[in-house]
Amino acid sequence: MSQIQNHTREAQNITSSHHDLIKRILKETDQSIRGKRKIMHSDTINLVIREDYRGKMYYEILEWCNYNIRRRKYIVMNEHFKF
Repeated sequence: MSQIQNHTREAQNITSSHHDLIKRILKETDQSIRGKRKIMHSDTINLVIREDYRGKMYYEILEWCNYNIRRRKYIVMNEHFKF
């Protein structure tokens, strides 16, 4: 059980090294939905999976998105990631 708790604590915090990658993903997501609505965490997950992006940073971003969805935070706050 403590292993699961540690895992969610790690997913809570996204590091500054992820910000550039998240900005790029959010920009691509915004272009795909053409600004018709706010960007959701599920949109970010779908883009990463659809484009078959792989790597540790992408995996950590997926965990961060899933963590926020579980906390009932569905909308990505774009003001934190200006693009």
